[in-house]
Amino acid sequence: MVPDPDHVLAESSAWMWVPPEARTVETDEFLLVAYPEHFSDPTVATRWRSERPADALIDDVLDAAHGLGRDAVSFFELGEATRPPDLERRLRERGAELTETLAVLALDLTRGVPDLDVPPDLEVRRVADLDDLRAADRIDVEVFGGSHADEDALAATAARLADDHRYLVLRDGTPVGTAGHVVAGATVRLWGGAVVPAARHTGAYRALLDRRLREGAGAGCTMALVKGRVETSAPVLLRAGFSAYGEVRAYRLARR
Repeated sequence: MVPDPDHVLAESSAWMWVPPEARTVETDEFLLVAYPEHFSDPTVATRWRSERPADALIDDVLDAAHGLGRDAVSFFELGEATRPPDLERRLRERGAELTETLAVLALDLTRGVPDLDVPPDLEVRRVADLDDLRAADRIDVEVFGGSHADEDALAATAARLADDHRYLVLRDGTPVGTAGHVVAGATVRLWGGAVVPAARHTGAYRALLDRRLREGAGAGCTMALVKGRVETSAPVLLRAGFSAYGEVRAYRLARR
């Protein structure tokens, strides 16, 4: 069974992670999130629901970010459902940089988890302590960019580990990838899948995917949802049985 497109897109647009240490500005037209500075995308805007001219909305977002001490914003989740519909075009015309294109992908879990042929030499374990977080942070920075979290930031994350579902995949005892998931009703949202370049095409991503799908199915989820980079993870996910429901893009624009 293929998940209903309207349901998938509604679940996708509702998905936004806001950690306790982030600062936000939320209006009827957008959500702005200022993450810690070490994030690869430290300032993100999303949830576009405006009928005003795109330029007025862009200016308001940039002004709100400036009020939080940020001078550049990553405009996330731009696609066919974006309102105003010319927001993406106006961002390009104003010199915004395309930073990411993600495929929206979903998998029906009511028939079980597909066989992903995970290599037997890989170990997947849950992130459990500061050392594991440091390893995950090193992988994230190598794959996604940004800068390394300091010890205070890592300690704050460690305090939430009992409620988080994040994993490391190891080969010969060395961490080569990381990923997480969160259960939202009947949907398991798969996030943060990252494998270091030297370990790609060796089954590490499939191992992380297998673990998270099994955890989601075990929690009673009937659908898995993921936004995969079109250049890297999306092809793996499609081969694993996921179906595509369009793309969303992100652009970064600085305030002038």
